Amino acid sequence: MQRIEQEREREAQRERERRAQEEQAQQARAAALAARPLGVRLVEARCGVCHPSDYFESRGRTYLGWWATVLRMEVFNGARIEAGERVPIVAHLSNSHRATASGRAIEWTLAALVVAAAGWLVVRRVRRR
Repeated sequence: MQRIEQEREREAQRERERRAQEEQAQQARAAALAARPLGVRLVEARCGVCHPSDYFESRGRTYLGWWATVLRMEVFNGARIEAGERVPIVAHLSNSHRATASGRAIEWTLAALVVAAAGWLVVRRVRRR
């Protein structure tokens, strides 16, 4: 009878040790996650809802391109991104997934065309009055 109680006590001790190790490991993982940059955590939390982690690897863009992409995801796809989160997300994506030289040229050319078209529409509307 005493042997059974000793065995139960040893088993309970092993279980307590196992739980303590699991808790320490969980705390270490939480600390490692919290130590990562804000942009990384926000991209995983906000963009990772719909996109796998390797989704951005082949998609290089400039800061302007990533800003437009994040805005498009908010407006047309319903991504839940707070106003204060947009800048760290765009900064992280533009630093870690940069556009090629030709990609930069295309993005800035498109931006210039959009600005020119908007300016033309404003001038046209003003002249009609």
